Amino acid sequence: MLQSEQLKIIYEIVNDIRFIYDINRLLNVYLEKICQTVKCEAGSIFLTDNQRDELKLVAAKGSTDTVIHSIPFKVGIGICGKVVQTQESKIVHNPQDDELFNPTVDTLTGFKTTNILCVPMISTGKVIGAIELLNKKGKFTEDDLELVLLTASQISIVVETSRLYTEILKLKNFTDSILENMPGGFIAIDSYGTITTINPNAARILVVERIAVIGKFLYEAFPHHKEIADILWDTNQKKKTVIRQDIKLLNRAGDPLALGYSTIIIKDREGNILGSGITFQDLTKIK
Repeated sequence: MLQSEQLKIIYEIVNDIRFIYDINRLLNVYLEKICQTVKCEAGSIFLTDNQRDELKLVAAKGSTDTVIHSIPFKVGIGICGKVVQTQESKIVHNPQDDELFNPTVDTLTGFKTTNILCVPMISTGKVIGAIELLNKKGKFTEDDLELVLLTASQISIVVETSRLYTEILKLKNFTDSILENMPGGFIAIDSYGTITTINPNAARILVVERIAVIGKFLYEAFPHHKEIADILWDTNQKKKTVIRQDIKLLNRAGDPLALGYSTIIIKDREGNILGSGITFQDLTKIK
């Protein structure tokens, strides 16, 4: 049965999920806490690299030898590799007598492994890595195994959340780059008419500050360009797009402004309408 100090580490892992943007640092902190709680000399956390069928060492405690970070760890090879392959935990009291034990790390680093506890990290039924602990004074117990299994399940959530966060951030940066480099203007609103996006060219053409309009209701954001607000709101309400139309209006200085524009309906993957957008070009010099 888990003791209060063991339950504390699980609570800390869940509580620290807010630091997912620095996952490697976080995993090293987790590993340090696990080793302290279980009272073992060393440990490692591996994540799977499915493209290479390898395990990537992302956190290590107990060996300062940088050689360990250059050693390739294959899925199915060694005790940790086998645990990942079979998704079954393993306690080994005499590693030297176990046919799965791979002495490469000990040979290269001078470290002597006396016992091992290794558990898979599983998320949504898929193995994503493993936690391996080494050299507990005495023997690893079933309570140790229970603690590390519970910890591994929480760390798996953190890792998957971090990966999702990274993918979302990459997608956001990619989308932002597209908007930043669009030759024309683009403005988007949500279903309530709140400005969610305005690219630099739109702000330049309409002479507004991006930070001043994002998050505002479109008629509040564009009091000097009611025509733009009307077009967006009409698209939003009627759920009908406009293709290649022209409009003439005055800019904030009172000078004539001619725009060519089209509107879009913004939907999610399920087809739910999220809002609408308008793309436009400044045709003043042409018109």
